[in-house]
Amino acid sequence: YEEVPALSTAASGAFRAFIDDAAGTIQYTLSYSGLESDVKMAHIHFGQLSVNGGISVWLCQTAEFVDPTGLAPTCVQSGTVTGLLTQANVVGPAGQGIPPAQFAEIVAAIRAGIAYVNVHSATFLGGEIRGQL
Repeated sequence: YEEVPALSTAASGAFRAFIDDAAGTIQYTLSYSGLESDVKMAHIHFGQLSVNGGISVWLCQTAEFVDPTGLAPTCVQSGTVTGLLTQANVVGPAGQGIPPAQFAEIVAAIRAGIAYVNVHSATFLGGEIRGQL
């Protein structure tokens, strides 16, 4: 129900992240299941609760929807994706004041609760499940 606008779906997901300030990394695990159709992509977006925001980092990609940095792992249809994020993964959103590679800015947004994870499917291309961080 956290999608904007809200959606009714049986899908569910979980996201865990470890921010290592000294190394400048975020190690993450994203799990999801029950999507209405094929997964297309997943991201961390810059936006507060109940507001849509731009993409900051890609968590997984598919052949149809490709991470412009080329660094995101391939999405699984149901299950778990893991990865390691660095400044090289940050794509923006420049229009919201976060230029590419501004890792500290997305970390600050996550810590402030102004970021969310979104898993997009073919049925709900704008996002099927969402969770505020």
